[in-house]
Amino acid sequence: MSSVFPLSTVISISISQAPSLPQVPNINTIAIITQDNIPAGWSAGQAFAIYTYASAVGSDFGLNSNTYAIANAIFSQNPNPVYAGGYVVVIPRLKSPSLETTEAAIQRTSDLVYYLGVVMDEELADSDGTAFASLAAYCQSNDKMLFYASSNANDLNPGSPLDLVRQASDINTRCLYYASPLLNGAAIQQTQIFAGAYGGRGFSVNFNGSKTVLTMALKGLNTIAADGTLTQTQLSAAGSAGVDVYGNLSSVAKVLSSGANLWFDQVYNRFWLKFALQNAAFDLLAGTQTKISMTDAGVGSLVSVLGKVMSQGVNNGFLAPGTWPSGSNVFGNGTDLQRNISDFGFYIYAAPVSSLTAAQIASRQAPIIQIAALEANAVQSAAIIVQITA
Repeated sequence: MSSVFPLSTVISISISQAPSLPQVPNINTIAIITQDNIPAGWSAGQAFAIYTYASAVGSDFGLNSNTYAIANAIFSQNPNPVYAGGYVVVIPRLKSPSLETTEAAIQRTSDLVYYLGVVMDEELADSDGTAFASLAAYCQSNDKMLFYASSNANDLNPGSPLDLVRQASDINTRCLYYASPLLNGAAIQQTQIFAGAYGGRGFSVNFNGSKTVLTMALKGLNTIAADGTLTQTQLSAAGSAGVDVYGNLSSVAKVLSSGANLWFDQVYNRFWLKFALQNAAFDLLAGTQTKISMTDAGVGSLVSVLGKVMSQGVNNGFLAPGTWPSGSNVFGNGTDLQRNISDFGFYIYAAPVSSLTAAQIASRQAPIIQIAALEANAVQSAAIIVQITA
């Protein structure tokens, strides 16, 4: 009897599964660090919960809680983080052996759940300026954005805790001022409701869309009335200190922003760009079944995926073609840089592989890649001159 040989004798087939690759961090995410007690319904040892609507927070923490009041302000904005695929994380602070600090709560949970924004349920700057400065510095060095509101007018003065944030260039901390009463369901003053509303409105961008990026200047905030205590002197001081306020403009409540500590959208959009570029480069290297060759063509594939991210930055309105400012750093081919900025809004330069030393080639790190980009900026005020003749 003759043998029957399988087809693999002459035809060999192997099927490779696509590798698992990380996603770009969801930057439309806000954590509420709260002093409220851990809900009875949570499991033992549960450190956090994720929410996409306010009523669930109310069910867990109570409708008269500070946690619910802040969460409701976040979810009341239109749009809000959920519109862009985001969520709210609630993290109760540990009570034993003593009340955990907000900074310690962030450190404890950062590896458990991802969130970019942070709102707390207390005014900390005046009661403990050192702890507030430490928290702002921590958020700056650990890629977190802190939204913090003060009701103390002295915090607008030079040398105040909020002004020191500006002086330290801790741009990830967005300082706000609001002195009108903001009440939770138990009629307890909770200034951070304003911080939650501000963060909820700001963290609502779908960066995959067209012309979707925003500025917080002149935005209205649902459920928040204009600060009726705000004076012109305070408004001017807030501008110098880099503090945003919520004022009454001809009977319309709007955010009045200052760029003294950068504008909100500059900080927020740059987080998206950083994470998107990191993810694109990693996906190329980790997702290639063979290897990216250490050749100019191989490096060019890196430049290509980075270019797609930069193009999306132009599409969503973060970047725009224009003129590269005189005196700004020029690298690669200066003429190419100027032309690409003018035509596309960005320029990418990779040093040739031939410029690498033998030791650099042995390390398998690509030649340095440099990117120049022009932010689209925003029109937030205008001076208009009208000349009339008879």
